[in-house]
Amino acid sequence: MTEARSRIGDLRRIIRRHERLYFVEAAPEISDREFDALMDELRRLEAAHPDLVTPDSPTQRVGGAATSFATVRHRVPMMSLDNSYSPGDLQDWVQRMEKISPNVFPIVAELKIDGVSASLHYAGGAFVEGATRGDGETGDLVTGNLRTIRTLPLAIVSRHDMDLRGEVVVPRSQLERINAARREAGEEPFKNCRNLTAGTLKSLDPQVAAGRGLQVMVYGIAQARELGFARHSEVLAFLKEQGFVINPIVRVCRSLDEIREFVAEVDGRRENLDFDIDGIVLKVDDLATQQELGATAKAPRWAMAFKFAQPQAVTRLREVVWQVGRSQITPVAVLEPVELGGTTVSRASLHNLDQIREKDIRVGDEVLVEKAGYIIPYVVAARPEARTGGERPIEAPVACPGCGEPVEVGVAPGESATVVRCVNPACTGMLARRVIWFAAQMGIENIGPQLVERLIQAGLVTGAADLFRLTLDDLLKVERMGRKLGEKILANLAGARQAPLARLIAALGIPNIGTVAAENIAVTCGFSFPRFRAIDEETLVGIHGFDRKLAGAVREYLADPAHQAWLDFLQEWWQGPPAGEGGGPRSLVLEGKTFVITGEATVPRRDLETLVKQHGGRVGSAVSPKTDYLVVGSLEGPGYTSSKKTRAQALGVPIIDEHELQRLAGGGGGAHG
Repeated sequence: MTEARSRIGDLRRIIRRHERLYFVEAAPEISDREFDALMDELRRLEAAHPDLVTPDSPTQRVGGAATSFATVRHRVPMMSLDNSYSPGDLQDWVQRMEKISPNVFPIVAELKIDGVSASLHYAGGAFVEGATRGDGETGDLVTGNLRTIRTLPLAIVSRHDMDLRGEVVVPRSQLERINAARREAGEEPFKNCRNLTAGTLKSLDPQVAAGRGLQVMVYGIAQARELGFARHSEVLAFLKEQGFVINPIVRVCRSLDEIREFVAEVDGRRENLDFDIDGIVLKVDDLATQQELGATAKAPRWAMAFKFAQPQAVTRLREVVWQVGRSQITPVAVLEPVELGGTTVSRASLHNLDQIREKDIRVGDEVLVEKAGYIIPYVVAARPEARTGGERPIEAPVACPGCGEPVEVGVAPGESATVVRCVNPACTGMLARRVIWFAAQMGIENIGPQLVERLIQAGLVTGAADLFRLTLDDLLKVERMGRKLGEKILANLAGARQAPLARLIAALGIPNIGTVAAENIAVTCGFSFPRFRAIDEETLVGIHGFDRKLAGAVREYLADPAHQAWLDFLQEWWQGPPAGEGGGPRSLVLEGKTFVITGEATVPRRDLETLVKQHGGRVGSAVSPKTDYLVVGSLEGPGYTSSKKTRAQALGVPIIDEHELQRLAGGGGGAHG
């Protein structure tokens, strides 16, 4: 046993070193075969001695699939940054800071990586937990997916308890490889690196994340001052020493001129980088000065994001094609190919008829094209001074390009823009987009546009419900479908039955109902699909963030006769996660009750939030007349005060501690699972 323990320790150290050399420093010293041999030896030894397996072992990066993501509250909120767009904005920012403190320089300038922000919790030298930024206060727990990132150390030398901040990204080169494989398989390619990153982090199966080549660049420590750091630049040096990948281009600037030089330098070379950036992040280096400057309600005063001008180009609008979507038909500009933001652009969005008319865009015009966020090209304006007289107005189609049936043009109820809609409820174009949307929102892998179109053409799918009636024999009839892929698709479809209710609601495609609104509806309905179908407008209006318009859109969808067969199917088909696994309640004893939590408790706040949700209750962020209970952590003394407690007392809201909450829930077992 002693010999095995020693060899396992040696192998882990050797493997971690070579992982860093290969994935972080791009300077491998051994071949892939030699590396695989080391991993195989470690796996064999750990299999023979399971009591020696530890969470930070290189063999433990990829875990099993989850049924849903828990929501966690960040120990330190992840604030957003104010933006600036011109040298004048930068000067104003510096002058505002200098009115509070004369010591704002030096300022650290870093690339603003365009990825997905994450919080990484380390304790005792081990990576314990990771979550997405979410709304800044709470995020999704995605530890399993983050563990698959080969550039993220699972163990570090420092034993400090700390929350690191990082940006998860997929390199551009990796996106190209993945999209090439998806096109070959007949699947829809990812639109950009950020979409691929976000979708991968939200995958319930870490095996998916392990194959996507995610990277993470760490840029800060939430508790830097408490840990004894004096400067942000010292934090970056420490993170690099611990084995983290930090921003590849960092400069300590001692004047506005140096900041401007850095911005110009990066702007000139950003297209050559292997990852997307959308600006520069500037931070006061001295941490004591940061504290002195403080923050507004939304953002720290000591930091600023300088955004680059969006890439633009002039080209000619050759034609307009009309593209069928889930609910409407939208105009797409066909352009003379032009280089824009490092790619060749031949198509761009025209948004809608109103935009076309307001901008007086015509076929044959010279047009100015821009990449919004360096991602989606759209037509900004026409250049009427370049017209020759041969240009022609853009007209709405009279027939649907998907099915040939007539279209309606007008402002739909609850909308503000003129839209084009197909009147045919069986339109194959809209059907395909709805099926693709539903599969994507439910996280069902391998259901791409080409497969959906083939299934529709074969008469196997006339709606999303038909996906779940497919057999292996059905799939094998489809062109380019092998048995292995067919079996994988069926397994993915079967797994979707246990998706959380919030994901199912978001996948329905109700206008303006995204993941946050869907989660709030699911909680309000006690994670019950029948209750969701029966929810009334007044209950919806009472949900945080809902108004009459949004509530009306939900009720309109649920009451529409065209949706009843689909909703009936879902009510029968959907199972939801096993009780207590993040998506369904263990009981409904707290149904209809809203709780707000404040103060330090004996258990993490997220456990109390989970307890409330698992028993049918809702967690609010602020005390209001609709709050039923304010829960004050039991570690706070009787003299504890907070704005939430003061408001609760003024409104007469009952104030309880966590133990009373557990009694209300019937014992409180849900908090510890």
